[in-house]
Amino acid sequence: MAQDPDPQRAVDDRPDGAAPQRAAGLASDISKVRPGRARRYISPWTYPASLGWPVLGTFLPGAGLLRTRWKRAGAVMLLLFGLSVAALGLLALLSPNTLIGWAVDPEVLAFAWVALIVIGVIWSASVLATHLALRPPSLTGWQRLLGAVVVGFLTLVIALPTFVGARTIYDTSALIQGVFSDTGSGGTTPDPSASPAKDAWTRTGRLNVLILGGDSGESRDVALGARTDSVILASINTETGKIHLFSLPRQTQRIPFPEGSALAQRWPDGFRGGAANDDNYFLNAIYNNVPAMAPELMPTGVPDAGAWAVQQGVSGALGVDIDYYVMINMDGFIEFINALGGITVNINKPIPVGGSDDANRPPDRWLPPGPNQHLNGQDALWYARGRYGEETGNYARMARQQCLIRAVVQQANPTTVLTNYESLAKAGQNIIETDVPNHQLPALLQLALHVQRQGSQVESYQFQNEVDGFSTVRPDWELVHQRVQAALNPPAPSTETPGTPAPPKTTAPAAPTTSPTSVVTPTGTPSVVETPAASVDECAYHPTWQVTPAPTP
Repeated sequence: MAQDPDPQRAVDDRPDGAAPQRAAGLASDISKVRPGRARRYISPWTYPASLGWPVLGTFLPGAGLLRTRWKRAGAVMLLLFGLSVAALGLLALLSPNTLIGWAVDPEVLAFAWVALIVIGVIWSASVLATHLALRPPSLTGWQRLLGAVVVGFLTLVIALPTFVGARTIYDTSALIQGVFSDTGSGGTTPDPSASPAKDAWTRTGRLNVLILGGDSGESRDVALGARTDSVILASINTETGKIHLFSLPRQTQRIPFPEGSALAQRWPDGFRGGAANDDNYFLNAIYNNVPAMAPELMPTGVPDAGAWAVQQGVSGALGVDIDYYVMINMDGFIEFINALGGITVNINKPIPVGGSDDANRPPDRWLPPGPNQHLNGQDALWYARGRYGEETGNYARMARQQCLIRAVVQQANPTTVLTNYESLAKAGQNIIETDVPNHQLPALLQLALHVQRQGSQVESYQFQNEVDGFSTVRPDWELVHQRVQAALNPPAPSTETPGTPAPPKTTAPAAPTTSPTSVVTPTGTPSVVETPAASVDECAYHPTWQVTPAPTP
């Protein structure tokens, strides 16, 4: 039998007509099946996996994506994470100075805080993508809620440290750019190519920093301008980390400038005028008056001509080269101490808050004596500057200012600084001015860490009028130079010939065995009776004072 060449006609010629119906039904069934989506078995472990792999991806970036269709992205993230950790570990081991340099480089910090935010976003997104890719298509209400809670928590675990870290880096960058200059003052600045602290000051083995306490607050006459009522030289031994603090009274006269300098030629007999005891020629008047009297002698490019002039005067007075200065606004100091969480000091005698001898106005209140007194910013400021009567005059507060510096050095540990870093960074921009250049920050940071590791050893020295031959009216500067050198370079213990005596030095006494009694009225003036004793550390607590309230009229 010959076959019909037209198959369609052969089908249509079938008497029952069932074939077309079956064909249409088959086409309808096929149209209901989505291409590439075959029905598969769903394991009961799929939902736990959608939570477990995101957890792994939280601690190993990209690890969770290895179980999804974004395997390549996950592998890249995981590889970059491993390489970054390995590189930082090798740098910390082989070249820690490089990391320290990056930590204080404004350009590196600006890149780092932006990069950290981007990393946090991508990392968090990878955790969310892992969960969505692995969770089953059909979920109950509680499963969706649990998944949202877990993924939200994991995202927070990633975002919180990365964003806080980015903010900390941003604050550091702002602090460095706001406080530190690009160039130094032109003094004995170390070679910028020497980055390690132990190598940066190899010429002398010391870093000398002048600390100035500027007072230009609301209580001072505007016509007087800012006066550096606190003048302290901090000399740091870069090998041992030991710090020597030297204080000069603010009313010291005839301040000499370095020999051969233009200022020394202008004032060959020291900074003085025609009359004795003219406060326009005191040490604390140099900041305003020298730049005003001799503007042509101020070098170009210095951040602060007044601070530079004081630096030159103290250098000539103490006979040491000064590398940098740091000027602190005493009124803004309140903000800094509060950001630090307060400061703890020993108070050996009542300290006035407010009051004026000249105006015969008694203090508003007194800081009571006692060991380990925790002070807020306002009280810490009065601890440093309060004076009323002979017992709490200029020399007493000079000692307290050194104690405050010592307390900050010892109590500003890494934990405290990191805990209050943002507030400290903002406060630092408001109260600190310095001529330290940016390129020296790595060396200074290493030196600061070295001092902390050595236990922050501090020795304090004060030059006081009519004490050990020192006079604020006619100082013997040659004798001062000898005493400073004797303090910085004491003779060996085996040397029998006594050296030149150093300025009065305070040493820590033995721990007290008794406690003083103190009753201080808010407005009265306490009467203080001093028990004769050997030279003691003003910063330590020694109960040699008995305080009774002043008699009421």
